[in-house]
Amino acid sequence: MLAESNFPATLVMELKVWVDGIQRVVCGVSDQTTCQEVVIALARAIGQTGRYILIQKLREKERQLLPHECPLESLAKCGQYANDVQFILQRTGPSLAERPSSDSTPQAPERTFIRASLPIKPRPVSTEVLRSREPKKSMTFNLGPMGSSDRLAKSKLRLGSSQEDEILYLEHLIRQNEMELGEEEFWQSELHMEKECERERQEKVRSLRATMEEYTQKIHELTTKTEVLEKEIQLEMTERARWAKEAPADLEDMAAKMKRDLEVKAKQSAQLESSLASVGKALEEAERNLQAQNQELEELNKELRQCNLQQFIQQTGATVTVFFLLLLPATASCLVPSPLGCSSNIEAGWT
Repeated sequence: MLAESNFPATLVMELKVWVDGIQRVVCGVSDQTTCQEVVIALARAIGQTGRYILIQKLREKERQLLPHECPLESLAKCGQYANDVQFILQRTGPSLAERPSSDSTPQAPERTFIRASLPIKPRPVSTEVLRSREPKKSMTFNLGPMGSSDRLAKSKLRLGSSQEDEILYLEHLIRQNEMELGEEEFWQSELHMEKECERERQEKVRSLRATMEEYTQKIHELTTKTEVLEKEIQLEMTERARWAKEAPADLEDMAAKMKRDLEVKAKQSAQLESSLASVGKALEEAERNLQAQNQELEELNKELRQCNLQQFIQQTGATVTVFFLLLLPATASCLVPSPLGCSSNIEAGWT
């Protein structure tokens, strides 16, 4: 998106902006260059008068930059998605007073790749502080010469136009807040569903634990019975050993039968132990799934808090803008209108 170049005072880059489907490059852009300066440079380069807005597009989301915003700062906030950001210059309407350009002034071709350069000027360290204190300006410009009487008349027109654009900006903020409220409801429903799933998984884990305890109790009972049977077998074998001389064949048959019974009991014990192992594995898998769902639930909670924070910030910003609009002087001689929230107006002309 940007190409760096060395400059002694600050980092200077090239900003690529799409104008009517054509990619144009604005040179000399620094982290202190405002959207207003970028729009002026592009308007001078394409040689068209009118009102313009600079749009920042990230994938399917678009945001209109304010006149005092710095495109590079806005780009830096995108982090790892900075390469996917596109800046688009959009003409929203004609200028307040159209001036035909001179015949001797060459205009850039419509389908060529040109570069528009900004003047590189050093800025003091306290530029941002001074800029925040000075009155906000609209994005309405006239790049050609004009008399003092024309400036006064156009300043009066710009004041009314700025107020209309401010109203449009506030309506845009309201629509954006409604969209974010819809997203918040969606995430709340997702969170509710995840909580229900977690409750069901916890119930399943409790059921598995109860089943495991039941099988453990059965194994303990079978082990006790097996020990009792072994003792009885030993006693029986001891008793029949004394009778072995009298009836050896009968004793051998009885011993074989008892061995078979013992083998059957041993097989049953092995089957129960295998069932216990299977239940233990199922319990471990259920616990792992529960941990994964807990992590996912935490991530959803973080996203919900972030969404609430963004909504709060945007609502606070809209309130401050409305308050500033109400404090504007009512006299028509005021030449410094409030900042346009969604659009930037420019008048450009050549003599």
